[in-house]
Amino acid sequence: ELDGVALASAGDSSVLAIRCDGSLWQRRAGGATPWQRIAPAAMHTWVGDSSDHYIDAGGRLFATGKAHRGQYGNGQLTDADGWVAVAEGARFVVAHTGHAVYLRDDGAVLGTGGNRFGPLATHGLGDKADRWGVIFTGASQIATGSRHTLALRDDGTLFGWGGADGTAPKLLMRGVTAI
Repeated sequence: ELDGVALASAGDSSVLAIRCDGSLWQRRAGGATPWQRIAPAAMHTWVGDSSDHYIDAGGRLFATGKAHRGQYGNGQLTDADGWVAVAEGARFVVAHTGHAVYLRDDGAVLGTGGNRFGPLATHGLGDKADRWGVIFTGASQIATGSRHTLALRDDGTLFGWGGADGTAPKLLMRGVTAI
């Protein structure tokens, strides 16, 4: 049991939890494994379908898990032992079926990994992108699913791309406050 949890993310590989003191903890999937402290300070964390990510207090983005689709964004296509620093200036990260997307401090949305259905717009379309690439700008919030990505701007405009929406970001709604 882990108490004092402020934020948690869960998936097939593990459960990641940021406690109220900011520390990041992980419990691996597959039975009653003990909680392990991963980092002393984390701002955000996300468990994807194949790779897991967290952002430390300084805005550095870390990844672990599968890298076969380029999910780390650093050119690596083999899984790493442990956590690898993969980007700077990160504010928020989300991941799904073989891809990852993060929101940079300047509002740019960057993506990496599998892009068969267009969740990374045209960046690496058709197979994969093994390096982070800017796919949208001016965002304040992001979300992703297996085939699509969403970005919200401060003015309440929601944009989406991937899947049935195509690879070019298009305006989906106005007056949105959160995604």
